Amino acid sequence: MVRILACSDFHGNLEAASRLAEIARRERFSLILVAGDITHLGPVEAGRRIIETLLEAGRPVLHVPGNMDPPGLHEALKDLGVSLHGRGLVFEGLAFVGAGFECEGLEALTDGVRQLGGRKPDVVLTHAPPKDTKVDLAWNGSHVGCMRLAEFILKFKPRLSVCGHIHEARGTDRLGETLICNAGPASRGFYAEISREGEVNASLKRFEFG
Repeated sequence: MVRILACSDFHGNLEAASRLAEIARRERFSLILVAGDITHLGPVEAGRRIIETLLEAGRPVLHVPGNMDPPGLHEALKDLGVSLHGRGLVFEGLAFVGAGFECEGLEALTDGVRQLGGRKPDVVLTHAPPKDTKVDLAWNGSHVGCMRLAEFILKFKPRLSVCGHIHEARGTDRLGETLICNAGPASRGFYAEISREGEVNASLKRFEFG
């Protein structure tokens, strides 16, 4: 059974990364997905420390950048082999594609699909959520997600879409055949456990600081 720890929106909180690495190691997760905003407008070194701390779990990490991450972060992390932005790869039988930033970065998803060589993606990792779902509702009740992502999901029908960005919209929903999971801000102790044993399921979790 594949078990994924999904997290997002650290905003520079290194303690959150340390706690999640401990959880991933102790509970034997297969993979850690990071849906962006690991920093709060930088610096690059802070983002690198977050990823290096997560890697201490001894599990693979896949990451896409968020709108609060500095432009140089994506390049600075390349040597760690964690970037899923514009890539397509297969892990434990599941095909992954990813795109960071906000809606303007989503053309990278098509690059990832091409790299899969005709295989349909099973998991989509983005920072922004798809539009008109429970996980893109801002505090004022407006749907602020990305329509292009929603269209991509309806076209390719992945099993799972993992996102972040809208802190107050932590939760799960379905868009067509796809399970959508906004794990919530790790800076406040939130993450999600995703498992695949036949069906894909997501459970929202929280850890305590200190």
